[in-house]
Amino acid sequence: MKTTDLRMATILVSILLCLPSALCIGEENLPAMIRRIEPSIIVLLTYDKEGRSLGQGTGFFITRDGDVITNYHVLKGASRAEVRTSSGEIYPVKQVIAEDEEGDLIRVSVDIPKEAIHPLSIYPSFPEVGEQIVVIGTPLGFEKTVSDGIISAIREVPEFGKILQVTAPISQGSSGSPVVNMKGEVVGVVSFFVIPGQNLNFAIPGERIGRLTPADQKTLAEREDAKREERFASAMQFYHMGRVVLLAEDYEKALPYFIEAVKRNPNFAEAYFQIGYCLGKLRRYPEAIELYQQAIRIKPDDTDILNNLCVAYSMVGRYNEAIDTCKEAIRMKADLPEVYNNLAWTYHRIGRYQEAIEFCKQAIRLKPGFAFAHYNLGNNYAALKKFNEAIESYKQTIRIRFDYAEGHMNLGAAYNQMGRYEEAIESYKQAVQIKPGLAEAHLNLGMTYLRVGDRGSALEEYKVLRKLDKELANRLFNLIYE
Repeated sequence: MKTTDLRMATILVSILLCLPSALCIGEENLPAMIRRIEPSIIVLLTYDKEGRSLGQGTGFFITRDGDVITNYHVLKGASRAEVRTSSGEIYPVKQVIAEDEEGDLIRVSVDIPKEAIHPLSIYPSFPEVGEQIVVIGTPLGFEKTVSDGIISAIREVPEFGKILQVTAPISQGSSGSPVVNMKGEVVGVVSFFVIPGQNLNFAIPGERIGRLTPADQKTLAEREDAKREERFASAMQFYHMGRVVLLAEDYEKALPYFIEAVKRNPNFAEAYFQIGYCLGKLRRYPEAIELYQQAIRIKPDDTDILNNLCVAYSMVGRYNEAIDTCKEAIRMKADLPEVYNNLAWTYHRIGRYQEAIEFCKQAIRLKPGFAFAHYNLGNNYAALKKFNEAIESYKQTIRIRFDYAEGHMNLGAAYNQMGRYEEAIESYKQAVQIKPGLAEAHLNLGMTYLRVGDRGSALEEYKVLRKLDKELANRLFNLIYE
């Protein structure tokens, strides 16, 4: 039995073959009635578009034209289906006549000879509480399984309507089985069950069958293709909404849109990528890695995904994997300045500064106006104590992007290392003017003030730091009063 979309599901495993009590209800003709009903019950065998078996369920004929009722979820995802009759013959399902996803009902037509059809009549109203019923189905593949009980309650489900509670045991594989009264009329259709061992089993009222509205008739393959297109279209809508939210750099709010997109289209590589991107921006790097990996499984030749995966690996210290991932992207496409720069950044993190410099230079050759590559180059020169070269790289960074506060800050640090304190102070001031919350720049500015003997200005930076970063504030305080 497949899972329904009615938000109520559980697992009950019990195999009940023709119970003696079913033959002792007190009506003389019950065995005859069961024999009359059995030819109306069919087994539905479902397959995907590659012909792989998806599962099976139960159904029953309701017209002499070969129309069958079963649960909606029995045929969900199926591109092809067959019915096996009580005599063992197999016939193809032709078309979907009508469907009720919320009510878990579907009506299909079967290509079958007239003489093989034995329709059941549908009781047009609700049965009485306490009325005796029989369920005939194929739980776990055991065909012609009969169980009996009564209508124990008629429940009202919010936003759904009425549903029948029955005491007849219902097992996996019974989805779509008819619940019949003692006249052989269908009063319900088995759909789902809850609370194992307590006889709380449920069925969709038979009167809902009469409310099925015929629609454009499609084959199962056509129906599945149409539903897939609908899912993909809605997935794309959620994806675009997420991209709009990303423009505001609100990564937390953007995430649910991309998550919903992949729910609707599990092969949506771009949506997986955007989930990973948001998680990375939120510093949830291990999760980001998983999402990038999922995206790359779908689109293994996407260099943007590989590039971001490289960064995420670096952020969690998986440097060898980061290097391999960036190099894989370069093997696919050699003219990717961002990938060279991220590869340089990874080499910098493991202290291989000279190799990092070469990759920075390659990024700059490909994209001379790449501010972050110049900045990265400056960091590697500074690590090798080549401060003149570092200064030129940082200057080039802020020529291209003057509003890059970190470029000004690191330029100040290079000036500081060379004893050019006044120039360092001006660079730090520019950094905090652009980005007042850049705590490290305030710390460096305060320390440089101390080096030129301006204790009062250093104290002002301490006051700013107390609001931004108490640990850095304490460091500066100790230097001021040591």
